[in-house]
Amino acid sequence: ITRECNTSVNICGHQIDKGCVILPDVYSVHYNADLWGPQDPNIFDPERHSVKRHPLAYLAFGMGPRNCVGMRFALMELKMCLVHLLRLYTIKPGARFQEGMTLTEKFVITPEAVNIRLENRHA
Repeated sequence: ITRECNTSVNICGHQIDKGCVILPDVYSVHYNADLWGPQDPNIFDPERHSVKRHPLAYLAFGMGPRNCVGMRFALMELKMCLVHLLRLYTIKPGARFQEGMTLTEKFVITPEAVNIRLENRHA
């Protein structure tokens, strides 16, 4: 998601010269309390996504003319997969659900494991 500045510009008192490579701090954006509050951004809360956020609060696909061309397809594919899964199964916490929720930091912060169990809805 790096970009090269094509014109010299001053933004909020910071001079950015033409030719400089700009790389946003994705971690700071994804954990910014002003963008993801009022809840603590370090706590897993799926309900926070029900509120309309700034389009650049989540940088998974980039933005602008060079953003991911497959973004809409990827999101639609994910939704269709979830619909299919939820039609067939009920998702319930597994026996060791809390144990796996220890967060690890790699390129993104993820839980070590998501221990769930699926119950067949039609059995």
